[in-house]
Amino acid sequence: MSLNPIVLSIPIYFTLIGVELLVERLQHTERYRFHDAITNISCGMTSQISGVLLKVGVIGMYELLYTHFALFHIPQTWAWGIVLFILADLCYYFAHRYSHEINFFWGGHVVHHQSEDYNLSVALRQSSLQGFFTFLFYLPLAILGFETEFFVYVSALVTLYQFWIHTEFIGKLGPLEWVFNTPSHHRVHHGRNPKYIDKNYAGTFIIWDRLFGTFQQEEETPVYGITTPVRSWNPLWVNFGHYFQMREQLRETPGTWNKLRVMFGRPGWRPASLGGPYQIPEVDAATLQKYTTSAPRTVNFYVLLQYVVLLGVAAVFMFTQKDMEPAVRYMVAGWCMWTAVACGALFEAKRTGYLLEPVRLAASLALLLFALRSSDLFIMAAATGTAWLALSLVWAYSFRRVFASTASTTAASHAYA
Repeated sequence: MSLNPIVLSIPIYFTLIGVELLVERLQHTERYRFHDAITNISCGMTSQISGVLLKVGVIGMYELLYTHFALFHIPQTWAWGIVLFILADLCYYFAHRYSHEINFFWGGHVVHHQSEDYNLSVALRQSSLQGFFTFLFYLPLAILGFETEFFVYVSALVTLYQFWIHTEFIGKLGPLEWVFNTPSHHRVHHGRNPKYIDKNYAGTFIIWDRLFGTFQQEEETPVYGITTPVRSWNPLWVNFGHYFQMREQLRETPGTWNKLRVMFGRPGWRPASLGGPYQIPEVDAATLQKYTTSAPRTVNFYVLLQYVVLLGVAAVFMFTQKDMEPAVRYMVAGWCMWTAVACGALFEAKRTGYLLEPVRLAASLALLLFALRSSDLFIMAAATGTAWLALSLVWAYSFRRVFASTASTTAASHAYA
């Protein structure tokens, strides 16, 4: 199967983000924060990389059901493509809804809601774990008889549609609001205001929310994020932090039945003996303090340089991983995730992040040389990589004083692996 449309659309994503950034600058509004946007993109990158490595099992399950249990064999025509798009969007509605209503599933979706900003980079902030749960909701399409590759491409279009609705620069769109999911509707979904929680689950068609009683009109401007902010720029922690919190809750919750309700009930549920379900707190945009850290500008520029390299390597991985040796494929994927975590550690002024940076840089050069050991580009790669390593080491050494003490008081309290 050729490349997924989502991967092919990555250059368009970044182009539109650039356009939105330009509009932001021209209007002198603050829609983007550097650390938050980088974390959003890191989550999207790690999600795509883990998806490449794990989709064999997910797609394999769909193919197994289609091959052995399909009731029909539906042809791949435009008419049936429209039907499949509508059905896939309906499946998305329920997958999305239960990702909010089942605590264990919420841990695989919460990543997308953690940003306290709302811009196109938030659309890229996806979980590396959510696919493990949500694919189950699409399996009826295999039994109906929609061929696997047909499903993959059409369902990807449901995902692609949702990119543009992550913006504050587009207001309400009149009659379109009755049928389609729009930026206004989706801003509600990302709000942490009590009236906005668990509303507007739609992917493409808002009619599902209107039919099933989960629709909420946008009224006051939403306050974005989750009720318990994650307070971290570490993409590893933001993907797994919810499960660590769930583990602590399970330890203090008495009784097997109560523990099961913690896992599979609504997020925030707890037994009456512990105070009952957590109440959704009111929020005030005027007094809300967003999570931030104060890395010096030289650190930000250094991370930006490393991040540009990371994005280049990730792009090469996404487009060529099928041709890589298995060892190289897994090492490049691991390096990408390591580098994303390292960027977060530097943003938070984690001293361990600074101390491990020379190790990561040396490993980067070693991986480059190993991957190209049999290539005609080996000599050029060795020279370029060595120069990059020397420059990075000198630059990193220049801001050593920033990391001589413990992380700034605004950094998250957890430790990096």
